[in-house]
This record gives sequence, C-alpha cells and structure tokens, in this order.
Amino acid sequence: MTTTLVRPAEKHHTPVEPEVTSSGRRAGWLLFLVGFIGYGALGYYLFKVGYINPDATSRTGNAGYTVMSRYPHLGAVGFVWNPLPSFAQIPLMPLSHWWPELKTLGLTGVIQSAAFMAGAVVLIRRIALDANVSTLLRWTGILAFALNPMVMLYGANGMSEAAFLFVLLWACRRLLQWRRTHGALDLFWAGTAFGLGYLVRYEALIAAAAATVVVMVYSFRRHQRLTSWRSGVQHSWHDGVVVSFPVIAAFALWALAGWLLDASLLAQFTSQYGNSAQIEASGVVGADDVGFIPLLKVIAQSVFGIQPLVAVVLIAVVVAAFLRRRSIPAVPLAIFGSVLTFQCVAILLGSTFGWFRFFIVLVPMLVVLLLVAWPESEPPSRPEKYWRVGLSGLMIGVLLTSLPVTWKSMLDPSIGKEEFGLRSVFWPEQYPRDKFWFFWSGEVAENTVRWFDSQNLPTGSVVIDTFGLARMWLASERPDQFVVRSDYDFFDKLNNPAEMGVKYILVPRPMGLGKLDAVNIRYPTLWNTGAGIGTLVMTVTGPTGGPQFRIFRIHDRPANPPPPKP
Repeated sequence: MTTTLVRPAEKHHTPVEPEVTSSGRRAGWLLFLVGFIGYGALGYYLFKVGYINPDATSRTGNAGYTVMSRYPHLGAVGFVWNPLPSFAQIPLMPLSHWWPELKTLGLTGVIQSAAFMAGAVVLIRRIALDANVSTLLRWTGILAFALNPMVMLYGANGMSEAAFLFVLLWACRRLLQWRRTHGALDLFWAGTAFGLGYLVRYEALIAAAAATVVVMVYSFRRHQRLTSWRSGVQHSWHDGVVVSFPVIAAFALWALAGWLLDASLLAQFTSQYGNSAQIEASGVVGADDVGFIPLLKVIAQSVFGIQPLVAVVLIAVVVAAFLRRRSIPAVPLAIFGSVLTFQCVAILLGSTFGWFRFFIVLVPMLVVLLLVAWPESEPPSRPEKYWRVGLSGLMIGVLLTSLPVTWKSMLDPSIGKEEFGLRSVFWPEQYPRDKFWFFWSGEVAENTVRWFDSQNLPTGSVVIDTFGLARMWLASERPDQFVVRSDYDFFDKLNNPAEMGVKYILVPRPMGLGKLDAVNIRYPTLWNTGAGIGTLVMTVTGPTGGPQFRIFRIHDRPANPPPPKP
C-alpha cells in the first residue's frame, strides 16, 4: 500500500476591505471637512499676516506658470521641485479671476496642504479602525496626530509635508492591510502610494525601498513555512515587484520627462537649482567640517523636540512585539523610520538643510506604532488588558506632551529655524515682523512688483529668474510683463535683451542662493557694473538696509548701428 503525504492547506485569507458602514463613511467625511476647514482657516490667517514660506510660494508659482504665464504649458511646472503639490494647485489657478488672493497670496497652496493633511487625519482613523482598537485609543491617536503643532502648521502653510505624510500613511495602511489579508490589491495600492510619493518628495524612494525589503522578507518566511523554500523565493520576488514597480515607473517617467522637456534627467539633483547646488551655495556643513557631536546634538534636539516620548514609545512597542511574536510594527518602522534615518544621515553628511520639518514623520510613526501594537484577541487575557491600558496611557502622553514641547521647539530659533517666526504672528509687539525673513522678504517682493505694475510695461519686457522670486510673479497684477524661466524665449531675451525688446532686468544679490540665479550666471558683473547692457535704476533693500535686488534699465538698441569695422 502506498501512503501519500499531503501538506496541510494554507488557511484561506480573503483580501477584502473591512466593512465600512454608511455612518462610518459619514464620520470619515465629517472628520475630513473639520480638518480641511481648520487647517485652511489657519493657513488663510498666516498668509494674510505675511507668514509665507518661500518654498510654498515656489510650488504655487510652478502651478501658475503652467496656465497663466506667457507660454502656458505643463512642462512649466519645472523639474527641480517634485510636482504633485503643484499639479494639485493647477485646477485652482483659473479661479483667481474671481478670487485674486488664490494667486496673489498663494492661497491655492493652503487649499492643497489643508486637503492632504485632512486626508492624512482620516487615514489615521482608518488605521485605528482596521486595528480594532478601543474608541478611547482611536480618538486619542487621531487627536495626537491632528493637533500636533507641526502637523497643524504644515497642514496650513502650502508646503509639501502634508502631501508627503498623506502618501506615506496611505502606503502604510495598505501594507498593514496586506499583512492581515495577503491580498495583492493591497500591495498594488501601497506601491501606487509610493509612486505618487516620489512626485511629492524624493525621500519616498527610501521609504519604498525599506517597505519592499519588509514585504519580501515577510512573504518569503510565510510561503517558505507553508510550502517550500523555492515557493518562498518566488512569492517574495513577486510581492516585491508588485509593491516597488509603481515607484520605479514614476522615477523613470519623471526622469524621462525632464530629459525630453528640460534636457535634464534628474534636475532635482543635477541642475543649477538642484539640491546639491543649493547646499553648496548656502554653505551647509557636515560632520567633516564641525565634527559629529554638534550635528548629533542637532538631530537629538529635533527628534525629542517633535516628541519627547519617542524612546518610551519605541521601547514599549518593541517589547510588546517581542513578547507577542508580532512583526506587524515593522511596517510603520520601515516606512517612516527609513525616512527619518535618511534625514539624520544626510545631516551628518552635510547634504541637507536639516530643517525641523524634516522630522515631522515621527508624529505619524509613533501614533501608528501605538495603534498596531494593540492586542487583537477578544476577549483579552489579563496581561493583554494591562497592555491595552498601558498603550492608551502612552497615546494620551503623546498627545499631551506634543502640545507644549513641540510648540516650544518650534519657537526656539536654534531648532525651528523656519517656524520661530510664528512668534511674530501671535506676539508682533514683542517680536516685530520685520525681524523674520518670511515677512520682510515677502513685503520687499510685493513692493518691488508694485513698482513694475505702475510702469505700464509691454508684455515680456522684464526678465526675471523666478527661482526664489516666485512671490513677485504671483503678486503682480500684470504677470505677462515678466519673462520667466519656463518661457520658451527666456534665454533669447536674456542673451539679447535690447534686440528682444526687454526694458528691465531684475537681479538678486549674487550671494547664497542668489549665485544660482540665471541672470547672475549669464552676467556675473551685472550687479556691480551693469555688464554693459543696462543702467542701474533702483536698489531694493531689506529692513536692515542690506541690498536684496537691483533693477537695471536695458540700453536702447541704436536706431542706426554703426557699420562693422573692416
């Protein structure tokens, strides 16, 4: 008699979404609306008083050039800044005909960031519902994320952080679902989120790579244990390709688009405006220049300034995962932790500005870790009851400590280098607004553009490189008078201004990022001497009297130029 050994069948997993009731959907939409209105109202107030980050203005300007410049085209969005935050603003730009502040103040950026951050809040709720946590822990987690001062600020100020957190949370939620259902569709949507994430910030490549490793390791272990080693390898590669292909495709397609339209494969890294060029022009230092200790102190201040309980939460989650033999916390650790690690390494290498906002990924990471560490068995055993109480207490601690500690860190000029200007928003008498560059740089730009608007200049008569000066183009009531970097005739007018009908050229001071300006590169002596092409009309100064821009009137082309010498 022959005996056949049959391997036990794998337990069937149905790759479906958790059931969502109509009341649950309404609650999700209501939460989105509350977040959108709250972040949007804060952003409107900040922009009205002049607290506008120039990076937000650049992204809004890129959206405006595509539909409202002299040569509107999609390639005008540019290839230095990742384009999704700008793409999201393009449909809103034409509405500025009825609400001018959408363009002149850049409020399309506020709408963009408020929508993405409100969506991120909804995703925190969905992750909590998927984990079947208690109502107390769910709402404490939502509030710990939504009310974190950094989350509130960057949900309001038109920057790319809101969109980045949204796509990372979307990918995280889908991978957590995949761990429960093993559905290929969840992997696909996670990969799609990473692909869109690359169009927000290039750090999405790091998160996608880390997530792919986690997926491949888990898939190999699961299938090797259930079937065979060979099956484990095959499924591991299959799942890894599914989750990584969208971000690889996004990387390749965006690089190809840059090469075809701007003759640059990776403009964010290699162009005259790219990250490396900005770092070099700004004189950013690394560990080789100042040593590791000062930079490690900067990193520690930022990490614990965002959330002082970070070490306690990490230890608690790791211990819980070890005792209960659950590896699911590896998903948020890989996605958010990889981005955080990348930023820390970049600071040590001197290849990033090290802004406080780069550490904002800590906020969703800790909240999600506490949510997924929740014991899922019903009814819970006595030790699990203790864990539930402890996790709820930790989440409350995260909520309560983030409000004063994060806020204090933001207002500390040594930590919140971009954020401490909020002091001037709320206490302008104690901290005058002309002391913080967000305020005075915007005021200088607006005053300058008012002068141009009053000259009744013809179309295309003012050459300006909008890198770093997008605020001028946005604030102008006659943007068609400007020749911007994305215009097809920009270099023709820059190289032959008199022959091409240019009346004025505006040039920033050739220091710091001003050295990257196309006008300064083309005419290195223009700032000091006029480079033989123009006469100085005006020097625009800042509040301390330091020169910021110079305006040169282009020499008229002679009506009858002398004949060339024999």
